[in-house]
Amino acid sequence: MRERWRVADRQRWAVELVAASGPETVLEIGCGPGAALALLTEVLPAARVVGVDRSATAVGRAAARLAGVPGRSRVSLQQVAIADLDLPDAGIDVAFGVNVNVFWTSDARHELAALRRVLRPGGVLHLVYEPPGADPWVVGGVEASLARAGWTSSVSRRTAVTVRNAMPARRHLVAVSAVPGA
Repeated sequence: MRERWRVADRQRWAVELVAASGPETVLEIGCGPGAALALLTEVLPAARVVGVDRSATAVGRAAARLAGVPGRSRVSLQQVAIADLDLPDAGIDVAFGVNVNVFWTSDARHELAALRRVLRPGGVLHLVYEPPGADPWVVGGVEASLARAGWTSSVSRRTAVTVRNAMPARRHLVAVSAVPGA
């Protein structure tokens, strides 16, 4: 039955990037119809996965796609905008999005603040996108949004698909050591 669902190369690559670090918790922003979520349940059989999309239609399609997938019980879906994420602080190991245009159509300040909050220290955000052409507007927009919000990033490319890997700047990482008192 799953063969009827189409999975784009950009979604497969995003799942490969996420799975490479063996995360326990994954957040997909803009999960759409759930293609990457279904793949994640296969390649990360123990991970807890959260998919969010602001569209009720997309969340409904993702639920339908995941209905018969083994591991569905480890996936939660939420209809919510990225800026309004209602997830615990520092509870996500890896977040990713495929062709989520808010990062190049706006400064994405609120979205990146929400992602910073939910990512654990050392967590990473993978933004995978396939621009419609050679126009640098997408790449430049993503780079500018991340830089303005204080994220460090690197770029990987595979054919027409681009990935922006980003982490909050180190100045936002905090470590506290303590010993019990006498």
